[in-house]
Amino acid sequence: MNVRRKSVHIVSRSGGLYALSRVDVSRLFYPSTAEANAAAAAEPKTTHGGGGGNEPGAMETTGPLPEPIIHYQPFRPAAAASSDRPTATFALLGSTTKILCSDAAGYTAVYDARARSFRAMPRRRWPKGPKCASVQIVRTAAHARADLEFDPWGCVDHDFFGEELRGEHADSSLAYYPVRNWRWRPLPPPPFAGVDPGCTPPDDVAFAVTGGGTKICVSSAAATYLFDTVAREWSKAGDGDWVLPIHGKAEYVPKLGVWLGMSAWVPHSLCALYLSAAAADMSGPPAMQHVRLDIDPPEEDWSPKNRALVNLGSGRFCIAKFCRTMDVSDDGGNGQVVVFTGVEVVPGGANGLSVVKHKSKCLVADGIEHVL
Repeated sequence: MNVRRKSVHIVSRSGGLYALSRVDVSRLFYPSTAEANAAAAAEPKTTHGGGGGNEPGAMETTGPLPEPIIHYQPFRPAAAASSDRPTATFALLGSTTKILCSDAAGYTAVYDARARSFRAMPRRRWPKGPKCASVQIVRTAAHARADLEFDPWGCVDHDFFGEELRGEHADSSLAYYPVRNWRWRPLPPPPFAGVDPGCTPPDDVAFAVTGGGTKICVSSAAATYLFDTVAREWSKAGDGDWVLPIHGKAEYVPKLGVWLGMSAWVPHSLCALYLSAAAADMSGPPAMQHVRLDIDPPEEDWSPKNRALVNLGSGRFCIAKFCRTMDVSDDGGNGQVVVFTGVEVVPGGANGLSVVKHKSKCLVADGIEHVL
């Protein structure tokens, strides 16, 4: 990702209606790295809940959630997040301006924020469960050669798209074919998706795209597997049972050759992973470097609920940390605050890289579910 993003997409829900808003995150960054370092040096060193920049109410807000650019009403409403029933899925598709929306019935559409238009996509036969993860890969020459060997005339047989595996474990990829346009293409399920009785699905899917998009490294609750996106085959990563030590997706930083992710362990700090060996079979867990970065909630009565890492390009990232508050929301539950922090990864430091923290701002909104 070479183009630097200036905004992120916020997906919020109220009842059965979803709203997509765009939040400007360029305000999370100082004009230069030097100014960010100077501001950090001048900031009082305080503990959580103490004085200075961590005093209750001291954090600057982004203001109210911007007016939605679209509303999306699923054909079938999503089940509660705590349920094992299918839910709606939202993911970036191909660029930062296109968002794929798929409801609990499998009906799928793509919204183009630049063209301000929707495009209907083929329906997925089997919707996904609440623990699904969307992975975007860049098509390579290896993918093109594999498709050519399978179908030299470019006319994919309809029977090839027949999905035999049913339910939420029916993995599939959305691919474009010149003759038949967009189609869902079935993929073999991961070994831990209810197929191998000895494998346990993870509560939080940890994954990373490696090998220039030719492999996806995914962890179950007790082991890690590699999916070859060219051969469309699963294999175990090495002989040992180990897992990626992160929550969610690890984002690649090309100029430093490392992957950045949120640690799976409290306090869920930012960490760097060295996954270059993942293009081949890994014999052991990747080396991990914890990065000094304080993103604890600034209020004593805010408790962490979830977190997300959004790659803005050019070594810049936005960390979104979801927190519960003691306030009562409209639905009778606890209120929610999302803390956005701008960080920049630069060369230097004892291990070859360092992370510069820029600014943090909070957004008070109860219905936010996704930051894309």
